[in-house]
Amino acid sequence: MSFDFLNPMMLLGLLGISLPVLVHLLSRKKYDVVQWGAMQFLELGRRTRRRIRLEGWLLLAIRMLLIALIALALSRPWVSGGFLSKFISTQSRDVVFVIDGSYSMGWEGETETPHAAAIQWVHRFLEELNPGDTITLIDARDQPRLITESPTSQFDIVREKLNQLPPPAGSSNLANSISKAIQTLSKTSNLEREVIVLTDDQAFCWSPEDSILWAQMNDLLQQSAVPVNLWATNVAGEKNEGLLTNRKVDQLAVSREVCVKNLPVRISTTVRYDGPEENLICPVYFEVDGQQLPEKTQSIKIENHGETTVEFQHRFEDEGTHIVSIVVDPDQLPGDDRSDAALHVTSALPVLLVDGTPSFDSTRSEVFFANLALMAPANRTPWIQTTVIEKTQLNADILKNQAVVILANVDTLSETQAGDLIDFVKHQGGGVLIALGDQINADDYQRLLFHDQALIPVELKSRESNPGAEFGNLTQIRSDSLQSPWLNRFRGEYANGLTSARFSDWWDTSAITQSDLPEEEKKVEESEQKAPATPVELATLTNNSPFMLMMNHERGRVLLLTSSLDADWNNLPAKPDYVPFLHEAVFELSSGRVFRNLQTDEPIVVPVPAKTTVEQITFLDPNGKPATGTIKADPAANAATFQSQNTSLPGIYNLSPKPGVQTDLKEDRFVVNFDRSESDLTPLNEAQQKTLTEESHLTFFKTLDELKQAMFSDVSETEFWRILLLIFLLLMVGEMFLTRRLVQGGHSTLPEQSQT
Repeated sequence: MSFDFLNPMMLLGLLGISLPVLVHLLSRKKYDVVQWGAMQFLELGRRTRRRIRLEGWLLLAIRMLLIALIALALSRPWVSGGFLSKFISTQSRDVVFVIDGSYSMGWEGETETPHAAAIQWVHRFLEELNPGDTITLIDARDQPRLITESPTSQFDIVREKLNQLPPPAGSSNLANSISKAIQTLSKTSNLEREVIVLTDDQAFCWSPEDSILWAQMNDLLQQSAVPVNLWATNVAGEKNEGLLTNRKVDQLAVSREVCVKNLPVRISTTVRYDGPEENLICPVYFEVDGQQLPEKTQSIKIENHGETTVEFQHRFEDEGTHIVSIVVDPDQLPGDDRSDAALHVTSALPVLLVDGTPSFDSTRSEVFFANLALMAPANRTPWIQTTVIEKTQLNADILKNQAVVILANVDTLSETQAGDLIDFVKHQGGGVLIALGDQINADDYQRLLFHDQALIPVELKSRESNPGAEFGNLTQIRSDSLQSPWLNRFRGEYANGLTSARFSDWWDTSAITQSDLPEEEKKVEESEQKAPATPVELATLTNNSPFMLMMNHERGRVLLLTSSLDADWNNLPAKPDYVPFLHEAVFELSSGRVFRNLQTDEPIVVPVPAKTTVEQITFLDPNGKPATGTIKADPAANAATFQSQNTSLPGIYNLSPKPGVQTDLKEDRFVVNFDRSESDLTPLNEAQQKTLTEESHLTFFKTLDELKQAMFSDVSETEFWRILLLIFLLLMVGEMFLTRRLVQGGHSTLPEQSQT
């Protein structure tokens, strides 16, 4: 038997018990006594005074008890078990339905999918509830989605919401969803509180091995003032694992997310097969904007429980955002039969080259080789459009129309120029490539650009040289350090490749981590509750000094080369890989401007024309339904940005102007990817189920009747505030009687001595 309160703060009202006592003490104030002749006939006898005093104390006690009863009733006390539960046969309850929304719930091996079965199961269960019960629906995804904004007793609304649930897609986290359900129930008022999880028999979504996740759920469960019952059932039925057949297409990898017309783009992925056959001959299709390209279809052979890599190459002729897809024939689990990616195609990528050593002789310029490599004079339709300036010309206006800025051995910048460059990266999403050299003012770079609030937090230690080059002690790029996808093509150790370039000079550089920050800056980071970003080392020299460091900001990117772009400190410009290396670096930096391939719950952020309003645009989710988004205007920069946090559903999102609206906004598309581990249909075994039952207080049931018998037969929690109010009313009658007796008859009694 346990005892608790639903509104414990109301117990502060018990302090009001002191009010009758204070009134009593104040009423005993002393007055001057004036003796007069007839006073003796009004004095009470000893027995009468004793009776009146007892009645007065009894009245005081009743008034104190009345206040206590009101405070206790408002605090809504309840008891579990005991004799009080025998007097109440039914109790209103708050129920939260957690419906697994992962794509394994779209299994088509039965007459209806598990997701459809879960929806019908809730419809049937609603018939068993009372009008006073409340319902909450949670769509379990990577992050739980509240389908009903708050617990409701309007079952018609619940049925309508059920029928509007989006189809299963992506993965789910049931532990997080149950935690969300417990938090929702902490704000409800009924004593019977239930969480019912409807899922398939897959183990992956339960994360039974994640003890930390379930410990957090158990903490919420223990903090609940009222016990919460957790129930779970398998709505998919039993599957024969040996007969399950599934082909899975993994997430796509594209060589570049931003490209130009007629520039080849590589799209690759892996295809996995699980089934009863030893191997499978599988056709793989390639689609662009939903149109299949038959000439690119490949046929691959996959062993059972094995994977095969496929790669396609395509050149785009039209500008704009395109969706590329790799697809296999449909099977019983359609959620992983295709994978999509978004690519943005432009006519030419604008790149700004800031020359650190301008000269009338262009061949002696710091950017001569870089400009020649990026924009070949013989190419009539260049992929990159370069502009060369001196550092004095660098300002906010010239940065507006650029995708990437290259600082080539620029000695220093003014504070205004540094601020413009930081704004270009962090707010405009631009990319910056910094190539060091002999003119670098290390102190100015450290103060203006190389700290955690600027472009990249690194420390320039010293300029280093290789004195042993003449004796065969060469400093080159380590091939095994090129692990980034866009650098994979340069890993080969051949005579004229990137890794064969020789370096005579470089800057010894190291990334600044959280432990390197001063104590004051650490406190600032902790107060802002933001984990400081750290540069990633993309390439290392054979002496273990960094050659390339990349920094990803919220939108923009920064790439630091510790050696020069010209031939002063290395012979890199003489290598055939120099041209493709610079192109890949520029396209990699430009892809940070707008992220069109996201993970679930990552925000969509994209520039839109200035003065664009939400009323002028249409933003649709993967199911073709309107999704929410906002526009953040920047009048100072004459620009605006569309943002949306509503990306919990995986798939293709579409942003376009409304028909008939005059605007410069062009159609744009985004792909939200998801974890494809849901393809592992291994069921929850008995040991895992037992662990969840014993440690997380989950009760697994098979049928609706089984749940009804367990849920409705044990209603032991009882509120007894009604009983307290009944006692309050009875005491009020007693208080009125005693007050009337004291006022009307208490002092009319004759003295005892007058009766003798």
